[in-house]
Amino acid sequence: MWSNNKPKLPNRKNSGLSVKQDGTISHFKEEDLNLVLKCIEDRRSKYYILDKDIEKEKDIVKELYQKGWAKIEGGLDHKIDTLNKISDKLNYFLDGGPMPLDSNLGRQVGENNNKLTQKEARDTELFLSIPEPLYNIPEISDIIFDNRLTSIAKSFFRCAPAIGTLNLRKSFANNLKSENTTMYHIDPNSPYFFKVFVYLKDVLSPEDGPFTYVEGSVDNKPDNILQKYRWEDDEIEAFYGKDKIKHITGKKGDVALAMTNGFHKGQKCIRNDRELLTIDYVCHPDSWNAKQQMSIKRETFENLPLNKIALADFLYVKE
Repeated sequence: MWSNNKPKLPNRKNSGLSVKQDGTISHFKEEDLNLVLKCIEDRRSKYYILDKDIEKEKDIVKELYQKGWAKIEGGLDHKIDTLNKISDKLNYFLDGGPMPLDSNLGRQVGENNNKLTQKEARDTELFLSIPEPLYNIPEISDIIFDNRLTSIAKSFFRCAPAIGTLNLRKSFANNLKSENTTMYHIDPNSPYFFKVFVYLKDVLSPEDGPFTYVEGSVDNKPDNILQKYRWEDDEIEAFYGKDKIKHITGKKGDVALAMTNGFHKGQKCIRNDRELLTIDYVCHPDSWNAKQQMSIKRETFENLPLNKIALADFLYVKE
């Protein structure tokens, strides 16, 4: 894994897919993977990085490579106060509080954008998201620029990483059927990136809606992968086996990591609501699209230490 100072890219066969602007699906191709390697080399040239920093988190990265997911229990316990503040602001905005900045960035494609409050949406929507979460809730910067998380990203990419897009979402416990992100899918953002999932409240059982991952699915996908984007539970279980389905439960402050070009979903909430912050760590603009760069307040950006500036390369600094 660590030979020649290169990261472990997915196997070429059925390694991933991308969603085109017209909605059709295609495999990531050889040139996509080569472009990722070029982005990594470019960032190595631009930002000097010590070998010891690259090796620092190699154990957790090795686990991430082998299984497609990993979990750090209590990884953000030292920032529980920050997580509570984020949760409070999430609920304030979902109760109708005015947001400083509104856009579609941070919302799921197809999500209801009719400015519903969480009371109005509880029985009609699977979830609601906060647009531009980093700008609207600056406390999120304390999480996404966390030393441990960014060190893992550095070891994963073997270069200075960056923040891609974010999502801050509340999923509701209701009787709606599973659809959208509560069905198995593969993220089309890139052939090589990973996400961090931070619980803002305890998610202790499958009925609480944990992040759910299909272990080993990064390098092993059905031959008919191009037929559709969303997959039913029984289809995934038939191909991989139930033993490969991992419900990654956790307490507030626990952190899950996953290479989401493997199959995954947010388990449908049955018993309790779920509050989740999702962070993309990347080596190129998320989905290769600079227009999807999320905003960070200038004050937040200017208060970053020098060794964290590179992480904001794909964020838009806004007054």
